[in-house]
Amino acid sequence: MKMGRDEHTKGGKNAASLPQTPKNQKLSASDMRAEMAREQESIESFLKLSKPHKKRK
Repeated sequence: MKMGRDEHTKGGKNAASLPQTPKNQKLSASDMRAEMAREQESIESFLKLSKPHKKRK
């Protein structure tokens, strides 16, 4: 009998794995690039509309 940490694992092998995206929610690489481009474009347009900050002396 060992002293110290419990050597037994809790649950199965899937208990420690990361959650997976369902197949119906996955995007192709080209769709992902298009979505990222749209988001970047909207952020850039927002930044252009915002007022420039005044420099403090």
